Amino acid sequence: MITKMDFYRCFFEQLARRGFDVKRSTSSDYLADIYYKNQLIAFYTKADTVERNPFVEVKDKVFNLVEETARKTAVESGICTECPYTDKEERLKNGSVKLAEYNGVMLSCKLHHLFGYVFSTYRMAPESEQPLQRQFFYNKEAASQDFAIRSGLVDERALFTETELMVLHSNLVKLTMLDNNLSNDDMLSVGRMIEKIEDIVPELQGRDYDFDFEDEFKQDMEIGG
Repeated sequence: MITKMDFYRCFFEQLARRGFDVKRSTSSDYLADIYYKNQLIAFYTKADTVERNPFVEVKDKVFNLVEETARKTAVESGICTECPYTDKEERLKNGSVKLAEYNGVMLSCKLHHLFGYVFSTYRMAPESEQPLQRQFFYNKEAASQDFAIRSGLVDERALFTETELMVLHSNLVKLTMLDNNLSNDDMLSVGRMIEKIEDIVPELQGRDYDFDFEDEFKQDMEIGG
């Protein structure tokens, strides 16, 4: 889960599969109106809670299904459910826990009732001590990387984007399939690099690769007769 929009998309799609109808709310107080059998039974609030419609009777099991779907979708979206701090870390005024601070940049974390441990990176305004340019993350690794870049601990130019890693992974896999001149040591090194990339981008694990031998070596085959 990268942003709340990722969650909303998955959550509302899951509700639709379960027989609910989700529409953009006509009220500025809510994000969405949730219908069941043409009745407006609940609202999804901007605080990421599900609120009953007090004017419509609905069975508890139906309303509970909405809440259970929200929790299940959040977990499946990849939120952080493991506490990333201990009692020793500093508690901030807003209820967050300070995980790290360097070069004027703060990395903090706060437990959310639905999204687990939510991270944020920001700079503090010297005069007002208010957060500036705050960025929220629902994944510890993404938050840590952003903190390292914003604080200057690492040079962003030395990092690969996910797209770049996927391209690199594809070419490394192709290298192991095509280059018969690779030594055993080089093959092992390439294998370790592939594993590292798959640890960072898990969806690459077990990926099927469509490799067309004739298309790849068509020119050589024509030359060789």
